[in-house]
Amino acid sequence: MNRISRIPTLLFYASVIVFSTFTGFSQPLSSSNQLLWQISGKGLKKTSYLFGTFHSNDNRVFQFSDSTYIALLKSDAIVLEADIYSMFEEYDSRIENYNMVFDPSGRSYTTSKKASTTKYGNEDGRPQFLDAYLQQFAYNSKKKFFALETVEEQLVAYENITYSSQKEYNFGNLTIGKDYSIDTYSNGDIEGIRQMLKAQLSVSGNAYNLIITNRNIVMANGIDTLIRKNNAFIGIGAAHLAGEEGVIQLLRNKGYTLRPVMATFSPHATPEAAKIRTFNSTTYTDSTYRFSAVFGGVPKVSDTDGHRKLIYQEMGQGNTFLIEVYADDSNRPLENQIDDFFSSSKNIKPREIWIDHQIQAFEGNTFIYGIGDCWRRVFIYEGNIFKITCYGGNKFMNSDRYRRFFNQITLF
Repeated sequence: MNRISRIPTLLFYASVIVFSTFTGFSQPLSSSNQLLWQISGKGLKKTSYLFGTFHSNDNRVFQFSDSTYIALLKSDAIVLEADIYSMFEEYDSRIENYNMVFDPSGRSYTTSKKASTTKYGNEDGRPQFLDAYLQQFAYNSKKKFFALETVEEQLVAYENITYSSQKEYNFGNLTIGKDYSIDTYSNGDIEGIRQMLKAQLSVSGNAYNLIITNRNIVMANGIDTLIRKNNAFIGIGAAHLAGEEGVIQLLRNKGYTLRPVMATFSPHATPEAAKIRTFNSTTYTDSTYRFSAVFGGVPKVSDTDGHRKLIYQEMGQGNTFLIEVYADDSNRPLENQIDDFFSSSKNIKPREIWIDHQIQAFEGNTFIYGIGDCWRRVFIYEGNIFKITCYGGNKFMNSDRYRRFFNQITLF
């Protein structure tokens, strides 16, 4: 197991952000929900907000209070525990790679409509898990983004846990009942979340201190620095909020005033909620290679030896969207390069299509070692190879989502 593959377990334990809500006239109203806290005092010119998150893409954890939407829009910066996007390309959130089945005519089909499972939920949930969604919102809305820790720092905490037996070593595989833990979170019971996690981590003597207590100090110090210059919406794992050594108390010890914001839930989408939803996608425009593409969020872009790569992952559902562009140095017609781009053990040949009735392209299934079956489209435009690849779980691979992504790439 590589280091990156351990991240999901750590993120589950470490994550829960604090949601912000404002008193209003909407119903129902929850006075016990403590996910959102207002931070003021100590000379702050603007209010910041602390929100408790839950590392899941389950639809129930996205039932934000009215005030949460308002706080997100009012904030100039989004702050999370770590830069989730830094894991793009290095980490596949699917539990297992999907192996496609084809009928004799070469059409894909599935004998099961079951949603594939991921480290953060499954395909029936939201595309992103909650923390990744908040980072996506920051980028799509062009807000500033800050991380309180690096992924490597989180891994160090995890790897320093000591075990006296193999039974203890396997504590990461233990699970709290899903519905119970999500209900506890949705009710805003931050102390309940903390106690559940503490009980689970008690199988190892130093796990709770390393994963929660020690990192609370790091987070509180980072928040203290950031909110002096930024009006921020801060999302950290809900288990980090409560208790005498929790982030709320640590910030109070530093001289800040923190108060819970009463949660109200309107029966219909508020203007703020509708506004937030306008940031659910972004268009990347590349003036060098003269194309644009629509992604759910801002893709990670890299350039290596004239090879441009764009990657965007829906980590909740386990889907990956990849565009690679590089010079065509082969001097061969595209149809003579097919074997370079499509490798299928199922003897499925790619089909020829035409983009805008004038650009030849090939589209079909390919197999990538370590990833599994993928959908791919390849074409040549202005002397450059465009290799577009998508892969995901059972539902994704047997839907037309990959083709919709392909067709939303515009050449100019």
